[in-house]
Amino acid sequence: MIASAAPQNVCFHAAQALLPQGWARDVRIECAQGRIAAITADTPRQDGDRNLWTVLPGLGNLHSHAFQRAMAGLTEVGGTTGDSFWSWRELMYRFLDRLDPDSFQAIAEQAYMEMLEAGFTRVGEFHYLHHAQDGRHYANPAEMAVRLAAAADRTGVGLTLLPVFYAHADFGGVAPVPGQRRFLHDIDGFARLLEGCAQALADLPTRCSGWRRTACARPPKRSCRRWPA
Repeated sequence: MIASAAPQNVCFHAAQALLPQGWARDVRIECAQGRIAAITADTPRQDGDRNLWTVLPGLGNLHSHAFQRAMAGLTEVGGTTGDSFWSWRELMYRFLDRLDPDSFQAIAEQAYMEMLEAGFTRVGEFHYLHHAQDGRHYANPAEMAVRLAAAADRTGVGLTLLPVFYAHADFGGVAPVPGQRRFLHDIDGFARLLEGCAQALADLPTRCSGWRRTACARPPKRSCRRWPA
């Protein structure tokens, strides 16, 4: 996690808090090294405790494409030009032509920090930006997943990584357009990506990988078709 100027060991006292057992009063929350160490209800405030009123568990952001944070304000422009999802998509393709791994990680860190500040403590990252600008695989096929894991580690947000498989531009096997070259895999390449994603998450304490619910090592054929992003 990124070093913070805030004290590493601090206690809060909440008038009320929503715990797994339900609502509780006079809840003391002890934090160590930036993480919750103990929670006790019906406990009086102690000297030095920071007062809170109502405390809720952290929320989950269930659908994120972190790199799109840097596109905010570039699209959905008012006027008579007929701005739409399709014009948004074309701008996204142009934006991705300028995005390298270092920039990708920096943007993800910014997005994850803002999520934490807003009360979101876990993110479901639908990850489809896999390759270099020209469509070639990085030396590590999971390079961009490694950058997402690093962003989650540096900020402290819980990461559920959800790699997305693209083979076509639309239903019916429509050929991809050039702007989608950074997304594309065949089945074997996607299997290698999943292996790399598992390695990227191996040392992340808050990790969770979305593909592990499937029983097969390769994605099912029906997952080959996905509406274009």
